[in-house]
Formats: sequence, structure tokens, C-alpha cells
Amino acid sequence: MIPLRPRLSQASNTRREAFWAWLFILPVTAGFFLFVLGPMLASLALSFTKWDLLSPAEWAGTRNWHSIFSVSVVHTPQARDEASGELLFQCGRHRNVPASELADWQQRNDERTGEPFDCRPGYPRDREVLPERFGVVSEIALFGQRWLLGARDHVLWIALFNTVYMLLAVPIGMALALAVAIVLNQQLRGRNLLRAVFYLPNVLPIAATSVIWLWIFNPEFGILNHLLGSVGLPAEGRWLSDQGTVKPSLMIMGIWSALGFQMLIYLAALQAVPSQLYEAAVIDGAGLWGRFRFVTWPSLSPTTFFLLVTGMIFGFQSFAQPYIMTRGGPGNASRTVVMEIWKNGFADLEMGYASAQAWLLGVVILLITVANFRLARRWVFYEHEQHV
Repeated sequence: MIPLRPRLSQASNTRREAFWAWLFILPVTAGFFLFVLGPMLASLALSFTKWDLLSPAEWAGTRNWHSIFSVSVVHTPQARDEASGELLFQCGRHRNVPASELADWQQRNDERTGEPFDCRPGYPRDREVLPERFGVVSEIALFGQRWLLGARDHVLWIALFNTVYMLLAVPIGMALALAVAIVLNQQLRGRNLLRAVFYLPNVLPIAATSVIWLWIFNPEFGILNHLLGSVGLPAEGRWLSDQGTVKPSLMIMGIWSALGFQMLIYLAALQAVPSQLYEAAVIDGAGLWGRFRFVTWPSLSPTTFFLLVTGMIFGFQSFAQPYIMTRGGPGNASRTVVMEIWKNGFADLEMGYASAQAWLLGVVILLITVANFRLARRWVFYEHEQHV
């Protein structure tokens, strides 16, 4: 007869191990369902309601989503005079200048600037050609024609464009971080101090660094204009109050803030590259560029992929720095999606609509992350694949 005690003992040990395993993962699992999955599902349900946080939520159906995705592309032909049919132009602030008087206007000087009038084709007012309650997202010139991209929630789409535009700072910052990491990976005197200096911005509070950069970008006494003036360059830039420079200014600050962390990750990856690969490359006659292209870059591709994905995810969630420095201005030029979500949810108390916007942002992040993973198969090389 086969003894049953060992089998019973083994089954008891298995159950005991399973019990302790579930016990240890219970806090994390409960936290995920309570603080991640639960709020996500609740926000999805709220996106179909109208809720001001003060009264019970009211079912709104797809009204929130309809407002978000109500967009329109409208062709705007050049305006014509109703009586004569002449094309109309805008010279400075003077609208509706007939084509027959255009030459005369171009010979005059603008009383405000003293410069000759800059006459441009005149168009109907935006509100006259767009659907009711729509705003302008962008103006597009295509094949000599003017088109307006409008939306009911035009501020949201402007914020999404601003967010995507400022994501250009991610690859630029990664390239700078890689260059710094390669330099600090050499046998340099004081390299440990330099590493600490580059990493310092990551341990400083975001509010403090934002105030520092407010001083740097100040048009009157900021150090940036002072440095530009000292080398003979124009030093009158209004970096955070001009629509053309506010996004690049915030991108510069973002690159500076993330440089230390990215440099540290690249530095760790560089030190993990086997020296035998470099030795073999030198024997094969590879120069400095050849060693980087065929040894360093393939070895760093998984690290680059990690920094790219995480950087884009964090970039889409940008809020604190632009909020502190610009409040989304001037003219919504630096407003981000998360700022718009916060405004609708906690300033305007439209939590249902803010939930729909948050889900839109989540879907965009998901799609871009999936696209990154798909494209990664073409340029990311892992160690076990390099030896196949």
C-alpha cells in the first residue's frame, strides 16, 4: 500500500504557499481595484453624465462626447463687395478695401507703425462661416485657398495640438542626455561632481524650478536676455508672453528638467555594454562613429525605447510647469490637455465633461504607446537577439 502522508503533506505545503502568496499580493491587488480600476470605470460612467460635484449626476447620454468630436472644416473664399463684386483686402486695421483702391493704400503709411500698409486678402469673419458656437482651432492655407478647422470645444483641440507640439522636446532631450552620458562615461576628472550637477534638477520641487525659470525668462531682468545681449544678439524677447516663443520656452525648461534622469539611465546602460564588443569593432577597423553606430546604439536601443515611451506618456500629462508659469497663455498658446481637464472638472465644475476629456487623452496615449511598441520591432535590439 502506498503511504498517503507524503502526498497529503505536499498538498498542504502547496496550499500554504498559495495562501501566503495571495496574502502578500492582496494589498497591491486591492489598491489596484480601489484606486486605479475603480476610478477608471467610474470616470467612464461619469463621461455620459452631467455632474457639478454638488448635486446628483444626471444622465446626459453621448452629449459630452458629441461636444468633443464636433469638428468642422470650412473653406473661406476671399470676401467680395456686394455691390461691385470686387475682391476685398485688409490693410492694417482697415477692412474691406476694394481691389481698385489697393495700389493707393499700399503707397500710404500706417499711422500706428509708420510703415507702408501690409495689405492682405480679406475674408469673412470666422463666426460668419463656422457653425454656431464653434471656435477656430487652426487656419490652413492649401493650394492658395484658406480653410478653417473649427470645433465646438476648440480650446480642447488647441490644447491637444500644444501638447503634441511640446512632445518634440522628448527626442531632443534624449539626444542631449545621450551626448552628456557618453562624455561623463569617460575617465574625466570630477565626473562624479558633474553627474550630481546634471541630476540636481530632478530632486528640486517643480514649483521651485518653475519660479527659477520665470526669472530666467523675465523680459526685463532675466538672465537669458542679458546673456543674449552680451554676445550681440537681440535681447528683447518676451519669452513667455509671446505666442511664437512660449512653447519653445517651456520645451527648453522641460529638457533641462528631464536631462539628469535620462542621462543617468543612459549612463547605466553604457556601463553595461560589454567591452569585448568594442575591442572586436576596433580589430575590424571601426572608427569612433562606427563603434557608436554598430555597438553603442544597438546596445542602447532598449534604453532609448524605454525613455521614449515614458517621456511621451509624461509629456501628455504635462500640467504643473505650464500652469505655474503661463496659466495656459498667452491666448491658449501654452494650454495643455490636462490643464483643460482640470479647468473643466475643478474650476467650472463640469466633472462629466472633464471625465470624457480624460478618456480621450487616455485613448490617445494608448494608441501612441501601441504604435511605439509596433515600430520598436524595427529598431530595438535586445541582447538575446544579437547573438542569434
